[in-house]
Amino acid sequence: MDDDPFELSLHRERWPDIDVTLASECIRARKKLRTKVPEWYADPGLIFPSALSAEQCSSTLTARFKACLVADAKRIADLTGGLGVDTWQFAQHAEEVLYIERNPALVSAANHNLPRFKGGHVMIGEYTIDSEVLPAILDDFRPDVVYMDPARRDSNGRKVFLPEDCSPDVLKLQDIILDRGIRLLLKLSPMADISLMLRKFHCVKTVHAVQTGNECRELLLLMEPGFDGDPEIKAAVIEESSAGVIAFNYSEIGTTKACYIAQVPQEGQCLFEPGPALAKTGAFNLFSSCLNLPKLGASTHLYCFPQEDINPDFWRSNSTLGEFYLINEVAPFGKAAMKDFAARWPDAEVSARGLRISSDELREKMKLRGGGDIHIFAVDTVVGKLLIASTPAILDLH
Repeated sequence: MDDDPFELSLHRERWPDIDVTLASECIRARKKLRTKVPEWYADPGLIFPSALSAEQCSSTLTARFKACLVADAKRIADLTGGLGVDTWQFAQHAEEVLYIERNPALVSAANHNLPRFKGGHVMIGEYTIDSEVLPAILDDFRPDVVYMDPARRDSNGRKVFLPEDCSPDVLKLQDIILDRGIRLLLKLSPMADISLMLRKFHCVKTVHAVQTGNECRELLLLMEPGFDGDPEIKAAVIEESSAGVIAFNYSEIGTTKACYIAQVPQEGQCLFEPGPALAKTGAFNLFSSCLNLPKLGASTHLYCFPQEDINPDFWRSNSTLGEFYLINEVAPFGKAAMKDFAARWPDAEVSARGLRISSDELREKMKLRGGGDIHIFAVDTVVGKLLIASTPAILDLH
């Protein structure tokens, strides 16, 4: 399990009865699954024919999240099965799951791996999904939900982001699924633009921006046959021991006005920085309005408020939606303040927001080393350009 794949390949003649290529790929894949899917890493009997499939597969956390979204379904068709992690989690809720994959090696691995786990009955098939094959599969299996995670690489292995460039092209397949009264759960690139996706796909009831490990990992569209209402946009942060979810109506995101700070932030006040999932929704103004959190500026998506204004009932279960900081000092943004802050906190982290300078450029200009307890924000606000020294904080919400 801990052997060097390169060394194995160099000395493959030592093991004439072993498929060294497969063994090397399994080792590479296992290393990627160590923290991503620890339950699979822990089973030495599983086969992983492709390290790339381990890199691209869902984590246990994100697969479990998707399975919970459709936990009421009795029959689920996973039409882009891959390594099978999503199928495994779907089978923890559904009575029957259909795993379909076009790669013969992955299909062979699924036939070996998936029966080793408890759950609903899993049927496995090898197909390339297109508009000719799909109707027969759906009419035969009759699923309540179809799940698809199109491959986001072209024939040359380059990454693609538009759904029409992915394989299979779900834009061409969505009507085949929805017209049969089947829900469609679609995984898209976290780089995809939500507004654009809502124009391309129809019957979208819910959009989920899913964050784990301080990164937006997945963008999920849940499509309901016949739905023609206002989609709900959700930011979900999921970790082993905590979770946070906030939801907005899509129509309100672009029309709601934010509230803004009325004066320069003060020492001892709180700063809140939205995490990747919340930022992905683009609901910066709506978030400000709903929770009465004043923004620093129109294009500076930071919120400032006195500690006593914190709503503990909301933040107790949603503190993972972003990062809290306590303000130590505030000064007008300029050469003098930059020199002063850099001299006092040379190990500070730094972020530029709403300015014509990037965070990396500012770090270099201030000659900051990083790694310290202080975080300096250079921001454009409604009351002027400011330099704010702050300390990451965990708030007492009891």
